[in-house]
Amino acid sequence: MSYKVLFLNPLKDYIEGLERSTPAEFQLTVLPAGTSAQRMCQEAADADFIISGIEIPEAVFRAAGQAKFIQYMSSGYGQLSEEVLNDLGIPVAQMKTHSISVAEHAVTLILTLLRRLPASTVALGEGKWRQDLQEASYSELYGKTVGIVGLGNIGRWVGKVVHHGFGANVIFYDNAEIPLTVSELISAKQVSLDELMRESDIVCVNLPLNADSKQLIGRDELSKMKQRSVLVNVGRGEVIDEQALIEVLREGRIAGAGLDVFESEPLSLNSELLKLESVVCTPHMAGVGWENVQRRIDTVWENIHAVLRGEIPRGVITQTKRAPSLESAS
Repeated sequence: MSYKVLFLNPLKDYIEGLERSTPAEFQLTVLPAGTSAQRMCQEAADADFIISGIEIPEAVFRAAGQAKFIQYMSSGYGQLSEEVLNDLGIPVAQMKTHSISVAEHAVTLILTLLRRLPASTVALGEGKWRQDLQEASYSELYGKTVGIVGLGNIGRWVGKVVHHGFGANVIFYDNAEIPLTVSELISAKQVSLDELMRESDIVCVNLPLNADSKQLIGRDELSKMKQRSVLVNVGRGEVIDEQALIEVLREGRIAGAGLDVFESEPLSLNSELLKLESVVCTPHMAGVGWENVQRRIDTVWENIHAVLRGEIPRGVITQTKRAPSLESAS
């Protein structure tokens, strides 16, 4: 038996790898970006599995009446609400493969800020060799307190790297229940958000966006940070009040910020964040890397085979965890 796997709005870095790795019993159909919704609906009608980029119209998923499973290729899942995805009645999964890449990017931003690499590079380009070097403005990660906001997969990796690799102390805030064994593994102490903002030398935000996390860190929270502390955000831009952050940075009330995500993306070229010397910005790229590309490709086929076996695929975000037709057949 041959199964039709439909790849919609494909990320170009994944097309060749998926085509090369497609098992013999599957037929991979790739619809390029810009394909009309009508064409996507037509192809979706007889698809057994759907691999999805973001921003796929709801009508396309509704048209996939034979589909057993939908796999998003990103950690987000586009503009569709969980209510809509739940109503499809089949498992829908997001990718959970990017934690290592994002955590390493977060640590890179931390070190870049503490060692003031951008300013040093600019000075070197201006012909300055240690002139006006203010040693007291540079810092080490060793022995610092890193406050992790969100101790999910990414936060745990950040905690392990900074504690075991750099000798940092780790505290964390999370409104979800974190098993004691997890926090003990990285020697992390759970504290209130207020305490975390007051005690941390580095605040690292890793939260996804939801009703509880939106604007979680605003003026009041930022005002509690130490003047020599830095803030890093690799979660979602909307978790932080961006204008309030700009104000504390402009006024020198914290030492710096490393941001991979923003309230509005792509970041406007007129944003003051791009003009502040104490800020390092990257274009929502923390999860990239060829290793992660391969992990995502492997996960696609692992999850599809899991569905065919009647198992629960990794990263399911819907109430339906197994394909209903397979459950009834078993």
